[in-house]
Amino acid sequence: MKAAVYEGNHQITIKEGRIVTPKEHQVRLEIAYCGICGSDLHILNGTEDKRMKLPSIIGHECSAIVAETGAGVTNLKKGDHVVVMPVKACGVCRACREGFGHVCANLQVRGIETEGAFQYSWTVDADAVIKIPDSLDLKLAALAEPLSICCHVVKRGGVKAGDYAVIIGGGPIGLMTALVAKSQGARTVISEVNRNRLKKARELGITAVNPIETDIREYVLQATDGSGAEVVFETSGSQAGVETMVLLPKVRGKIVLVAIYGKPMTVDLKQLYCYEKEITTSRMQEKEDFEKAIDLLNRKEFDAYKMITSVLPITEIMQGFQRCADPEGKEVKVMIDCHMNEKPRQETTNIKN
Repeated sequence: MKAAVYEGNHQITIKEGRIVTPKEHQVRLEIAYCGICGSDLHILNGTEDKRMKLPSIIGHECSAIVAETGAGVTNLKKGDHVVVMPVKACGVCRACREGFGHVCANLQVRGIETEGAFQYSWTVDADAVIKIPDSLDLKLAALAEPLSICCHVVKRGGVKAGDYAVIIGGGPIGLMTALVAKSQGARTVISEVNRNRLKKARELGITAVNPIETDIREYVLQATDGSGAEVVFETSGSQAGVETMVLLPKVRGKIVLVAIYGKPMTVDLKQLYCYEKEITTSRMQEKEDFEKAIDLLNRKEFDAYKMITSVLPITEIMQGFQRCADPEGKEVKVMIDCHMNEKPRQETTNIKN
């Protein structure tokens, strides 16, 4: 029964996990798959140590099967297929009282401030667990968490059918933001310099251009009869992306900041002022975003299997991190099988090429 424990100092150790009997209003899950997130890479690099009590099990992009339920849990039962919301809100701050627990003043994220999902058995609060259809492949279900982030992003952008949306950055979040926007009926284009990410975007049916080779501003103006984009999503986290984002929206168009910026960025405010362009932000996700993501995956709105580029057993998790950190960008989503070598499961769907 394995667990991946972050020890600090860029080290993850595979240890024997433990089964924790659920208390009242808790459930014990057997984790099926857990994806490696960009925030997990930040953890391994040591940037989040101040938020954590080390050593700690990390991971939050998971799918699971309910193994046990504690007293008072009535909406879940043993055998249910589920996903887990990473947001752990205090419930008492002003944001929580107003219904915005995902931006709680005392927000904790499961897998960072508290124990996470890179383990065989995980006991969590029942109110964080969302049931999914049994028909949904558990590999795909593990995409629900990052996809729900993108559902929230697109919601914040107010995307509607017929809009022209530009996504700056073709990483996992950029790709999925484009896919969600397309599902809303928007025309989309990704701006990305990495050739492997450009290739993946096109495999997913997303128009993608390299701004080094193509003037992205001229490209967008030509595609919109000279008006500009209704909404621009900045997912790259780069200075170049921030400089470009203000040039692309139409008059009174919108920019959504999606990336987490590790340092201050320089923004041409005159571009915003002169044309009343609006900047909004997006953080985490709400339950309705999870429900939207689950529905998109279950309806096969797009070929989500193409997002999963590797599946590795938990004993090879460090190899997974190395693949995700590869600057070549060959990997999109590396999925860790937390049950492999533990016991057989009936769920056997393979990744489709």
